[in-house]
Amino acid sequence: MENSPPVDRISHLPDDILCRILSFLPTKLAFTTTVLSKRWTPLYKLLTSLSFDDESVLDEDTFLRFCRFVDTVTFSTDLIKTLHLNCGSPNWKHFNLDLWIGTAKRHPVENFNLVGTWRSIPLRPSIFRFPSLVVLKLKTLKIIVGNITVDLPLLKILHLDRVYLKNKTNFNKILYGCPVLEDLIANIYYKEPTPEPDEVFTLSKATATGEFKILPKLIRVQINADEVPFRAIHNVEFLALTMRSRLPDPEINSYNILSPIFRNLILLQLCMYNFHHWDHVMEVLQHCPNIQVLRINKVSYVCGLFLFLLYFDCISQILFLYMFCSCHPTILIGNTQILFLNAFRLTSDHVL
Repeated sequence: MENSPPVDRISHLPDDILCRILSFLPTKLAFTTTVLSKRWTPLYKLLTSLSFDDESVLDEDTFLRFCRFVDTVTFSTDLIKTLHLNCGSPNWKHFNLDLWIGTAKRHPVENFNLVGTWRSIPLRPSIFRFPSLVVLKLKTLKIIVGNITVDLPLLKILHLDRVYLKNKTNFNKILYGCPVLEDLIANIYYKEPTPEPDEVFTLSKATATGEFKILPKLIRVQINADEVPFRAIHNVEFLALTMRSRLPDPEINSYNILSPIFRNLILLQLCMYNFHHWDHVMEVLQHCPNIQVLRINKVSYVCGLFLFLLYFDCISQILFLYMFCSCHPTILIGNTQILFLNAFRLTSDHVL
């Protein structure tokens, strides 16, 4: 028994189990298993989840070999349901990612994750015409060419982190082109300047043009406070708002209505950059009857002469806590609910 050869039990497992194991590996590593034996050679074609990362790409020749590898795998795979691309090489600025997106569209892809880490990789708006997608996550990308059309009827999760769009109209098209959206993260930048006051997207204009719609399926939202009308997301249970300035259109995000805005809201997180937003917080809380957790992140820029803000930051938070407890004692005591008051400092290293 001591001299008996080792038994390869893994290779005798069914194909579906082996493919499940390989799906947890980066595709490049999964592909190398083809050298183990002939038994493993055809398995990579059966993988439904592909993940490509160019972290080992150091020069242009290596980048071209990486692209050929991605071409080989995507064209030879029978069925792709999940596709992750992590694009960190500077060579991506000369490469057209739309070719791979076109290949993905020939499969019933449900989960697409594209991360660009080199000065916002350009991308065409065809990424938003993907009827089979359920999850779409884009990071550090530019989609700023022309107007867009959206076809995402099944999309439930949409994360747009540091994505550049042409204008806010295009963002509205994306948002309202996802009728069953449940989870939204939007950190958007726009190529075109902020519109003049008479051109601001107001509730009246949106209603008249049909652009204002309720998003009834939304459960989780993380977004800038001036991006979406509050009434469009009033059904959410978890809401994270970044409040960088005064709301530009009080008609959009007005709290002065008879019924509560956020009936289902359980957790509210506010990220505030300035000191004059405490009144907004008080108004929001008046329309969140079922809130259980409130988190407040106060961001202070620490750079050069702005060091003095640290002192006033502490003072302002103490004053707010006093006002909050005085006006809303039941939130802390009667309903045994929780208040988290978090202060963190944004140094010059964090500023993009």
